[in-house]
Amino acid sequence: MIKPDIIEKLGLFNNSELNIFSVYLGSDSIKAPSSGFLRTQFHSLLHRDMDSVSRHTYAHDIHNITRYLDGYIPSARTIALFSSGDRLWEQASLEYSLPIGITLGNSPYLKPILGSLDHYSKYIVLLVDREKLRIFTVDQGEMVDHSEVLDDSVPQVSKSTGMEFAVGKSDVNQRHNDLLLQRHIDLLAKSIVRFNNKERVKFVIIGGHSELFKKVYASLPPGIRSKVAGTFVTEVNIPLSDIMKKSKLVAAQVS
Repeated sequence: MIKPDIIEKLGLFNNSELNIFSVYLGSDSIKAPSSGFLRTQFHSLLHRDMDSVSRHTYAHDIHNITRYLDGYIPSARTIALFSSGDRLWEQASLEYSLPIGITLGNSPYLKPILGSLDHYSKYIVLLVDREKLRIFTVDQGEMVDHSEVLDDSVPQVSKSTGMEFAVGKSDVNQRHNDLLLQRHIDLLAKSIVRFNNKERVKFVIIGGHSELFKKVYASLPPGIRSKVAGTFVTEVNIPLSDIMKKSKLVAAQVS
């Protein structure tokens, strides 16, 4: 993720007297590219984007970047590196793809990153079934699970034993379950409002059991309801990586 302080720090070098080497490396694949892949890609770009004179001028920076790639542990789809001798070294990791390439100049080449910050806006993913709530934020392609901040006393829907039919209590139990379910959904709605006020998200995605989507949607205040961008059907207790994949498919249609 690109932190604001990195952007601010790099902005101090705009129109400087330095020769600044900016390089973007990465892959369109969902999987983070390996160190070997990035090294090969980098050396291909050196010959594609630079002549021999430029490679000599920026030899120190090329050495710094090569050394960094030698020890790189795959963690992101795109990495951006900014170097100028011993005066500047910054790197940023992004969980989405940007065009690869090398740019030379007196300023760090930040246009791809700055453009992407608007495109990859922060959004909320919420998952709900009759017994569990999960809530996530996604920012610049990185997902964070906030489920632990939800109330631990989420009411659970009663399980049927079959005995209620014998004693004529099925209607009572159904009304009780419906009440608990509505409390369950209202808790989720309040959490979304809190996150929206704090995080200022661009849109909301609802996932989980499809029969609950309309109930969740109706429980949201109008300001949040207007931000619901789509839904996807899933079990709630799935790995974070699977939630990310499913939500990205919906988010791609929004972005």
